[in-house]
Amino acid sequence: MQAFAVSNKRKSMIIIMLFIGMTLSYIDKASINVAIIPIQKDLHLNSFESGLILSIFFFSYALMHPIGGWLTDKYGARKVLVFSVLAFSLFTSLTSLAWSFASLLLLRFLFGIGEGSVFPASMRSISDYFPENERGRASSFFLSAQTFGGAIGSVAVGVLVVSLGWRYMFVSIGMIGVLIAWAFWVYLKSPEEQQIKKGKQNRTKVPYKMLFKTDNFWKIFYTKFFSNIVNWGMISWMPSYWVSKGLDLLSVSALMSIPYVASFLMFNVSGFILDKYMAGREKYLAVWGLISSSVFLYLMFNAASVAIGIMYMTFNAISIAFIGTSLYTMIIKYSGKELMGSVTGFVSFGGQIAGGISPVAIGFVLTIFNGSYIAASWFLIAAALAGALAAISIKNNIKEKNENVLIEQSFN
Repeated sequence: MQAFAVSNKRKSMIIIMLFIGMTLSYIDKASINVAIIPIQKDLHLNSFESGLILSIFFFSYALMHPIGGWLTDKYGARKVLVFSVLAFSLFTSLTSLAWSFASLLLLRFLFGIGEGSVFPASMRSISDYFPENERGRASSFFLSAQTFGGAIGSVAVGVLVVSLGWRYMFVSIGMIGVLIAWAFWVYLKSPEEQQIKKGKQNRTKVPYKMLFKTDNFWKIFYTKFFSNIVNWGMISWMPSYWVSKGLDLLSVSALMSIPYVASFLMFNVSGFILDKYMAGREKYLAVWGLISSSVFLYLMFNAASVAIGIMYMTFNAISIAFIGTSLYTMIIKYSGKELMGSVTGFVSFGGQIAGGISPVAIGFVLTIFNGSYIAASWFLIAAALAGALAAISIKNNIKEKNENVLIEQSFN
């Protein structure tokens, strides 16, 4: 499917809508982390049950990424986005009706299934509406919604929980999601859709198994996996690390917002760099991000003071911001259109798997090394360097030459 000419005004509206949708999804993710405090009391949950409630989402969310990518390739980004946003908004609202541990666990599992298709469908939308020389900036702005949603999510949800209670907080967020789904249905529809539908019968059907036979797919998959080992390791364990250095929880919460803000800015800077200066060489920005991350990790864990450590943590967050934008820009620029949603979904699936492994692995390292964060730092540094090795092997200088080129020709 060829990219259609779309006005700058319409492209701006589309990318802002996708940004808002991803921001809401991250606010939804943050909501349970805050709401679990009153929920634990109201539903009489113990610590183990609360932990399962917090983690169950990631299992269904990760599993749905490749399925959502496949659905996007088959039915189109607009339909999948609308259905996905409606689904996770419905299960968010239904969370307010939870009456027991089992009911809440089920609703959170279904919430993950509902939300899992948003990311691959959004990336496919960027590929459909933006020309190749603008996709770096568009995808980077979209990806920066993760840090934006993370930064404001806990605060916004906290205010709603205090003012409305946790049940009405979930209802309020769910209602916002319904409005966003309606906006997607109305404004993502374009006059060219009829042309797309007429042309479907002439499109080359690429066997789904070709996805796994593509050399670059696995290289990008492993690069994303190892970079997320670092990212989720930092997100999950840095608050505990700074508390171990003598900071109180309130100070840690404030300091952790600094990397989020820096990442938001660098996500968008990296998009400009990718489009203007790195066309055909995007992998080198990912390699630089991973190598510099390993350096800043070492410096942070060996910093002479907390202030210097926070500075290095911020530089590490900036480095990580360059990795994801580079990888997903390569996907939407160079992968075959017929399986672009599936490629995005599976690569993101690898990142989510890493998100589940990293906190547990670091906890295990801390246990066997008697709480030594130096040992944990070497685990993260090793992951960053492994990601750099995977990234440097990527071949991304062969572009898609025509509409029906097979994925192994355009992405290899």
